[in-house]
Amino acid sequence: MELQSQSPDLNPIEHLRNDAEKEVQKQKPSNIKALEAIVKKAWAQISVRRCANLVDSMPRRCASVIKNFGCPTKY
Repeated sequence: MELQSQSPDLNPIEHLRNDAEKEVQKQKPSNIKALEAIVKKAWAQISVRRCANLVDSMPRRCASVIKNFGCPTKY
């Protein structure tokens, strides 16, 4: 299966990064130290369940990418 080299549809870490990014946007850090603290806290709060759900969704994601001939999907 040929895919883009960095397909977000098949990269669950993108969703976790997005979660952390939303937290940063909510808290609006005023300096690099505050940013670092927010990101570390956001990563620490990611649940095992969230990770498991992302991993469990991979068969559906792969099928969706194949169905769309490698083009972007709803994921």
